[in-house]
Amino acid sequence: MSVLTDVTRTDLNTVVGTELPDTDLRGLDDDGIDAISQLVAERGVIFFRNQKMTLTEQVEFGARLGELHVHPAAKAPDGFPEVLLVHTDENSKFTAGDGWHTDVSCDARPPGLSMLRIEQTPPTGGDTMWSSMYEAFETLSTSMQEYLLTLTAVHRGDVAYRGRYSARKDDVEYPVSEHPVVRTHPRTGRRALYVNSGFTDKIKQLTRKESDALLAMLYDHIAYGVRFQVRFHWEPDSVAIWDNRCVQHHASWDYFPETRHGYRVTTVGEAPYLEI
Repeated sequence: MSVLTDVTRTDLNTVVGTELPDTDLRGLDDDGIDAISQLVAERGVIFFRNQKMTLTEQVEFGARLGELHVHPAAKAPDGFPEVLLVHTDENSKFTAGDGWHTDVSCDARPPGLSMLRIEQTPPTGGDTMWSSMYEAFETLSTSMQEYLLTLTAVHRGDVAYRGRYSARKDDVEYPVSEHPVVRTHPRTGRRALYVNSGFTDKIKQLTRKESDALLAMLYDHIAYGVRFQVRFHWEPDSVAIWDNRCVQHHASWDYFPETRHGYRVTTVGEAPYLEI
């Protein structure tokens, strides 16, 4: 399949989220891969059903999207260093993705695309939500937009990882990076808000008190921005591919003590930048 114009497409929201129910990811040629990358850059997240594949096939597909990322904290399945195991059951103390965030923004070159494939779902619950950071930025006042364009923020792995992943020792040094508060997407040229409660520690140009207040306002704006959010209900063998440069996501842990199980592969993106 070389193009997506002839496939069934369902937009789940006017600004974010598209489902391609009849597309077999394993059947895409190189033009199809590029079309997927472009669509997810525009729509933020795209969804697929009935994508039964092995872990090897998922890794091979992910590598076609770009250089694969190795998570700085979580333990990977044996033989698959590029894979993040997403598993929650009755013994879990936390679940990956529980809170609005973009993946591993503490890296100097944070993730570009993430591909999550869920194999086992709970009887009810376990949805994931995505929020458009294009819209989060564009729905702020003009004055606030102009101010945010002047700022950078420090993102720390400690904020998300310290004490949560037993696979790494407490004395490990997690990544710390400084990124613009608003970034430009390399494919679309649109600006997207780029701070998140999972990793952002402080706005560099402000005092701690000022930074905390501004970040709290922006996080509330993201969390309560229902009109630019989309919610996806997983079924076994569903796949979501999202662009970390222009969306945040939140996994709902509303199914304890039931099990939810899957695997994520992620590509390495570019260093975030802002075109003025």
